[in-house]
Amino acid sequence: MKNIILPIKILFLIFTVVFSLSSKASGMKVDELTEQWLALENSRIKLSQNWQQEQQQLQLRITLLKHQNSTLKSKIENANNQQDIVEQQRVKILTQQTVIEQSIARYRASVPALVDLLQQINSGLPPYLATQISSDFKQITQQKELTGKFQIISNIIKKITKPAQLIQIKQNVITLNNESLLTQQLFFGNDHAWFITQDNSRFGVGIRQNNQWLWLETLDDSDVIRQAINSAQNQMPGPLLNLPIQLEASL
Repeated sequence: MKNIILPIKILFLIFTVVFSLSSKASGMKVDELTEQWLALENSRIKLSQNWQQEQQQLQLRITLLKHQNSTLKSKIENANNQQDIVEQQRVKILTQQTVIEQSIARYRASVPALVDLLQQINSGLPPYLATQISSDFKQITQQKELTGKFQIISNIIKKITKPAQLIQIKQNVITLNNESLLTQQLFFGNDHAWFITQDNSRFGVGIRQNNQWLWLETLDDSDVIRQAINSAQNQMPGPLLNLPIQLEASL
């Protein structure tokens, strides 16, 4: 700044001499020229001060804009990263959904085969048990939800397996030679049974053969069958009994 002011003073002196000589010739006064020069100098100084203030404000605005730009860029990068994470999660969820849908489709496709297998098993079950389960097969057809279908299938399996290790007494009508007979029945699991009529006149065995339940009349062992039924019915221990068994019984 000092280097700039010094030439200005020299110029001022030169212009003063020149204008002094010129003013004498033209009749102008040196004071007027001096006032004009001072006014011009004041304007220059004021303009310089205003520029300095304006420059500071502009610099501050530039700094603020740079900060805002940096913040905005950071937000954009975070948004892009977040979008990538969201996209990865979306792809993962879609993949899992596809796997689940495929599993559901396999389970749904397996229902008819399971039902068919259970119906085959049911045809060879003791009549009382087959009657209990028959209504469940109707429910499978009526049930729309896959979960509901498998719940019914599970219930059927439980009904089949639970009495498999039990000894049970039942009273039902059976058919022998096209004749209906009211009988007392002793079941040992789901494969063997014995019966005797109410009047003790007829008796025999029940077996599962070729996946069908059969009642077969025998010619002896009525006392043993009656004694076994009474012991089981009264839940009283008794002597060991040799009950007749059909060796050809099979699944």
